[in-house]
Amino acid sequence: MIRKKLNGLVFLYVFLLCTIPVVHIYLTHLPLSGNLMNVGFLFLLFTFSWFLVHVRIENDPKRFVGNFMVMTVVQFLAFLIYVLVLVVYKTTWIQVIHALILCLILVVLQAMALAKSGKSQSS
Repeated sequence: MIRKKLNGLVFLYVFLLCTIPVVHIYLTHLPLSGNLMNVGFLFLLFTFSWFLVHVRIENDPKRFVGNFMVMTVVQFLAFLIYVLVLVVYKTTWIQVIHALILCLILVVLQAMALAKSGKSQSS
């Protein structure tokens, strides 16, 4: 059971790790430190929220939709705080856009993985 749940999280990790060299090659204006900082923050954010939602689902699988919505709202709030920090420290605009695009892609991937795991639990 736990292994099934971790498959979606591993998929997010692989996606994040694959974006590092691709972004470094194609977005030459984004410094490597900014790329790594964005990936590292999103890595931590999605790891904590993934475990939060799965621990909560274990307690009550019928509350999946509510737990998923709360998790997504918390993710967006944490992400907005991260973007605010980037803006306050006057980082490049490309780093903010990079973080935004990565976060949106990860939310979509996570939603698909969680929906799939939610269906497999209910059956």
